Amino acid sequence: MPKNYLKAVFWDYPELSDPDALARVLKEARRENDSQKLRWLMGRFLERGRIKDTALYFRPKEIRANLGSMRISQRARKRWERLLEVYGNID
Repeated sequence: MPKNYLKAVFWDYPELSDPDALARVLKEARRENDSQKLRWLMGRFLERGRIKDTALYFRPKEIRANLGSMRISQRARKRWERLLEVYGNID
């Protein structure tokens, strides 16, 4: 059985570790233009998620637009700044 890496991102929210449930929550937040929920979800990915998993749910353009004001660790911020610098034109 394949490993579910979303459990590392949402260890305290098991309902969000299901890819289909997470996709529904993200779709609903985008449809309702719920920027607070989207930023919270993005922050969890930026802080705890693997790059390839984050890329499944958020485009580099979205991350770049929010990164400066995200409440994440300095380590995570530098990591994502560097990734966007090198790979950020992949939108």
